[in-house]
Amino acid sequence: MFEEINPKKSLGQNFLKNKVTVNLINDIINIRENDFVIEIGPGMGAITENILNKTKNYVGIEKDPRLSEYLEKKYKKNIQIINEDVLKVEFSNIFKKKYRIIGNIPYNISTEIIIKCIENRTNMQSAFFMMQKEFVDRIQSQFGNKVFGRLSVFCQIFFDIYKYIDISPKDFYPEPKVYSSFFSITPKNKILLKESEIEGFLNFVKDIFEKRRKKIKNCISVKNDNLYDNIDKRAEQLSIQEMINLYRDLKNDGKLIQN
Repeated sequence: MFEEINPKKSLGQNFLKNKVTVNLINDIINIRENDFVIEIGPGMGAITENILNKTKNYVGIEKDPRLSEYLEKKYKKNIQIINEDVLKVEFSNIFKKKYRIIGNIPYNISTEIIIKCIENRTNMQSAFFMMQKEFVDRIQSQFGNKVFGRLSVFCQIFFDIYKYIDISPKDFYPEPKVYSSFFSITPKNKILLKESEIEGFLNFVKDIFEKRRKKIKNCISVKNDNLYDNIDKRAEQLSIQEMINLYRDLKNDGKLIQN
């Protein structure tokens, strides 16, 4: 089956072939009749068929025209596919109601997809993604961990994150060199920031993580750094709440000067 369309390495294509894993993922996502679903990179349709059997509110976004044509022929009038780069697609133009996102995401656009979800969080019910295990470990890592970074903060500010399973390279065709993880992100009902603080705080986080080995006071320009708690630490040593507290202290004193 999978040999019908030769996977493109340039698009990071690895088709899920293990039916046991496919069934497990279908159980996890638990699609219902009233769900509105956007599937990113449906590929050969490993997960697609189950979604189409559960709801009529489906749109797939597939960059590869060969796969778009394959899915349209396979499912005929029962499927809607947007043949476009997902990073160029406006989710808000697809559904006016809250939607769920599902996708097997190539490593080279994983960060962009997370950022896109952050930008669309108010219209998103939840997202279920398969991504490289190393990447998933990063976004759900806690402060004090060596892989805890700005993307960890960005994601955890806005979402509850839950990893379900790790997936062996043997479950794919062709086999990737790394393990994958299947996880979900669900927008939080209430975040720790005020709406007016979001942009400034995210820029602050980006600055303090830019030079990971340096102390925070050496990543930003501020006078009398001895007045502020935790400014003598490295960014990965602070909890998200401690980062927010420091950001507010600096901002309220009018001494936060971006480099």
